[in-house]
This record gives sequence, C-alpha cells and structure tokens, in this order.
Amino acid sequence: MAKTGNRSWDSTGLEVLRTNDFEATRLKRDGTYAVCFGATWCPATRGFVPKFVARKESLPAKLAIADITELNDPLWDSFKIKITPTIVVFQTGAPVGRIDGRRFVGLRSSDLVRLTDLLDTLSGPAPPGPASNP
Repeated sequence: MAKTGNRSWDSTGLEVLRTNDFEATRLKRDGTYAVCFGATWCPATRGFVPKFVARKESLPAKLAIADITELNDPLWDSFKIKITPTIVVFQTGAPVGRIDGRRFVGLRSSDLVRLTDLLDTLSGPAPPGPASNP
C-alpha cells in the first residue's frame, strides 16, 4: 500500500489501482472506468478526491484512484501525467477520454461536470421510453 505518513487512498471506498493493474496504457478491467491519477503528497489531489468520491453513485462509470504517489512509478510516464490529479476514462481497458489537472489548481468541481458530460457521451443516448397508446 503506497502511503505518505498516515495518508493513503484506501479509506476512500474506491478501488485503488497500482502499476500492475495496467498494461502499457490499457487498464486491465472491463466496463467503463473513470480513474483519478493522484499522489497522496499533492494538496490539489487531496482536495479533489472527496469531490470525486461523492460522485460515485451518480456517474455511469466505476470510479477508481490510480496511486502514483511514488515519483518513480512508471504510470507517470505511461500516461504522460504532468499534474495531479488527472482523470483518464477507460472503456473495456482502452483510454477514451482525459481531463488533465492544471498547474496550481489541479481539477475543480467544474471538471466533474466535464467528466459527467464525457461519460454521458460515451454511454450514448438514453433508450426511448415506452410508447404511449392514444
């Protein structure tokens, strides 16, 4: 378990992904995942993760955290992470969307709206409701 002091992502209730959960830039999982790449030492990530976790039940994807706390973790290079947090969306293991953190601010609540829009686009239009008889 990657930790810095007493900090870890395990208490978030989300799946915590490690380097061995990926093969190059593919996630070894089926389904749609929104993965927050974050480091426990990063104040922007620590501030964002509770907002990310709060969306767990309302997003049409599984949420997870890729723990890149260690600076020598190969996921930094595999995914060209420059700023944490950064979110990468995967469908059936393939990366299909990304929201990069910004210098000094990371990600904000407005980025969760962008994530929702991205996931809605990936899941396609809602099926039509039952036909009504006149």
